[in-house]
Amino acid sequence: MLEDKDRVFTNLYGLHDWALEGARARGAWEGTKAILEKGRDWIINEVKASGLRGRGGAGFPTGLKWSFMPKQSDGRAHYLVVNADESEPGTCKDREIMRHDPHLLVEGCLIAGFAMGTNTCFIYIRGEFVRERERLQAAVDQAYAANLIGKNNVHGFPFDIIVHHGAGAYICGEETALLESLEGKKGQPRLKPPFPANVGLYGCPTTVNNVESIAVVPDILRRGAAWFAGIGSFPAAPRCRSSRRTNANICSWISTDAASSNPPSARPP
Repeated sequence: MLEDKDRVFTNLYGLHDWALEGARARGAWEGTKAILEKGRDWIINEVKASGLRGRGGAGFPTGLKWSFMPKQSDGRAHYLVVNADESEPGTCKDREIMRHDPHLLVEGCLIAGFAMGTNTCFIYIRGEFVRERERLQAAVDQAYAANLIGKNNVHGFPFDIIVHHGAGAYICGEETALLESLEGKKGQPRLKPPFPANVGLYGCPTTVNNVESIAVVPDILRRGAAWFAGIGSFPAAPRCRSSRRTNANICSWISTDAASSNPPSARPP
């Protein structure tokens, strides 16, 4: 059982203030500048050590993915793209983060952008997520107003966030189709290689991460990689260690018939 002290998303049910003041009271934006001052390499190494994997389904190690971005610019811009499309049937974990704890995502974007040398972040949000987009945009606007992000923000790293509303195409949940859509093209997957870290959005180095992958980063860096790695690990199956706790949705047939209390034979244990 996950203890309350280990929870990252403490307003997941929307019982408290989602806005900047409430988020700060829960620990968001605490010591962010000090984290950035530790440097890009420290951040990436800490994320690697935490065991954080992509929450979009593939489970690729997040810190390793960040390390693929070029260390030096060749004149092209670098981009961070957050995949908030979440169009798989029955999935609804990211929408709760965007509705009720959006500042964790905004802060995570800044930290991830700094670690990869990206000054611009696009958050591509599912077409049907109208209220979620409005809430997320409001959080981004609050962060700009408080000078937490922007050209001359208090953290000393110029960083812009653009919330982009998709048109509801299922295929745009795939990262390269999402990039095509961002560029104003029909959302269709690209052939790989080249990979987005080399040729991504507008032909520039790009990293695409899931909402939850980015939103947990500030807490990992505040509490330490060992804390996150120690929650819910599976030592007997190291290849399955997907670090560690995650939001989940339950989508299943539920019987209201008391006589049908035994699970169907097809149901997994």
